Amino acid sequence: MPDPFIEKRKFPRLSIQTEVVYNKDAVAKKEKKSFTKDISQGGICLIVYEKVEVSDILELQILLPDGIKPICATGKVAWVKKFLIEGPYGGGDRYDVGIEFIKINNKEKTELEKFLFTNREMK
Repeated sequence: MPDPFIEKRKFPRLSIQTEVVYNKDAVAKKEKKSFTKDISQGGICLIVYEKVEVSDILELQILLPDGIKPICATGKVAWVKKFLIEGPYGGGDRYDVGIEFIKINNKEKTELEKFLFTNREMK
């Protein structure tokens, strides 16, 4: 029986909350804002307010805290976990969404790697 506590991720993740603009429909260009829960060289986990499906393709603009311009990438939804927010000022369904990068240019990939390395060292 496989050990359930063995890490299966290819890359270590950095827990950080930073803004992401994403587009689920490349034709309609309906951009939405979200925030990361964590990020790695291979993908991100977002908190989103709309339902997305496994295998959906998302265009991403990741706004790193110390970045001058956003990191642009295309990602494929690998998993979705629904949760409920309750409160006096509104609530509702939210989704943790795991996204694997499927397209990111080399320059932006290098910028992301530098950011991750620098911030991992500071912790």
